[in-house]
Amino acid sequence: MTAPRLTRRVFLSGAAAGGLAIAAGCGAGPAKGGRTRRVIVVGAGMAGLGAASELRRAGVEPIVLEARSRIGGRVHTGTELGAPVDLGAAWIHDPNGNPLTKVARDADLATVPTDYDRVALRRADGRAVTGDELDAAYAALESIEARLADAAEDADPEDRLAPVLAGARARTGVRGPVLATTDWMLGTGIPLDLAADVSELSVLGYDEGEVYDGGRDLLLREGAGALIRVIAGDVPVRLDTPVRRIERQLGQVTVVTASGETIRADGCVVTVPLGVLKAGAVRFDPPLPRAARGAIGRLGFGLLDKVLLRYPAAWWTDDPAQLGTVGTSIGRTMSAANLQPVTGAPILAGFVGASYARALERGSDATAVAAVTRRLAAGFGSAALRPDAVAVTRWRADPWARGSYSFLGPGSSEDDRRSLGAQVGRLILAGEHTSVDRPATMDGALVAGRRAGREMARTVNP
Repeated sequence: MTAPRLTRRVFLSGAAAGGLAIAAGCGAGPAKGGRTRRVIVVGAGMAGLGAASELRRAGVEPIVLEARSRIGGRVHTGTELGAPVDLGAAWIHDPNGNPLTKVARDADLATVPTDYDRVALRRADGRAVTGDELDAAYAALESIEARLADAAEDADPEDRLAPVLAGARARTGVRGPVLATTDWMLGTGIPLDLAADVSELSVLGYDEGEVYDGGRDLLLREGAGALIRVIAGDVPVRLDTPVRRIERQLGQVTVVTASGETIRADGCVVTVPLGVLKAGAVRFDPPLPRAARGAIGRLGFGLLDKVLLRYPAAWWTDDPAQLGTVGTSIGRTMSAANLQPVTGAPILAGFVGASYARALERGSDATAVAAVTRRLAAGFGSAALRPDAVAVTRWRADPWARGSYSFLGPGSSEDDRRSLGAQVGRLILAGEHTSVDRPATMDGALVAGRRAGREMARTVNP
């Protein structure tokens, strides 16, 4: 079925592990005074690798410490299903003007645009959502979003989304299949895009951030992990090296790893996810400033999980961008992205978010697979029940992530993101959670990391 255009909001909407030395001739050089400055970068995800690259460009030696046994962080491409499939971040959103588009183009990485006009929606009795019902649902959604935008104009950080959304939804007057379809669209725009429940969001958090110059969102044939490899280049990374404590002293920073190793440097860029900061897994001595500590407490950290399904053959028709069965609550919305155009294999990625995803993480992989396939089968038939290979993500249970990405909850605002990204002596925090313009995106993390790298280079190499 071909539908009016779906926006992102509606759709979802190395060296050896012990090596610290930079290879000769790779960019690091002596600073004024004859000594090469060193900066520790904690985390080898998009932000950390972006920071390390900028440091090297400025002649500063980055010492990159990564807790995992791989680089990439929440960007991770797996091959469990016989083709490159992203288990974490995947899309280059708003590619026109997006710095990741340039990274992909310069590296000759093959990209595939996502055609959000193509969506297949069914009711739980197997009947297709009609064109008239879909048009009415889009009109209702437009009305709701207009009311939310008006509310955001005068909103305080404390204002909660839930009552405003409930009022806007009731005012549409839609019922029956149209309401069910509208709720599915809201579900893809909230728990499956913002990774948070309606009850967890502030009014300001519904549509924060900016867009570039548009364009169809892109997936990479090799997976987003290819972007990580390009950005990492030949920067050495120490894997399997969790950091437990970061001490700030006059003119230097000391990092203590989980094994008790002490590493001193001229500065430090910390790019661990907000979920790790919220859990207190890294201790700061002295503590971070009050504004940063408050921001860590107020900002939300959401969850978006994937249930990846490979089938013997595609049972869906017309090659839709996504498939969904309407008729659940907003919070239990499930959408399945069709990955066949990018992988060449009959693979669907079922998305679940927020409290529903948290509940599924408490169960087995089989339970999560059953939840997604049964929902698909209700609308599209029993073929959906018979994948021959599956993979299930658990980002909340991952100790080095503890969730997927940040959001604005009641009481939080863009100022919290600014506070987190503000330099504290010879320490800077960076990541998508510090991006005001592009939070919860790969490019937001990259830009934040690059900015932190440049700022720290200026600090240690005056």
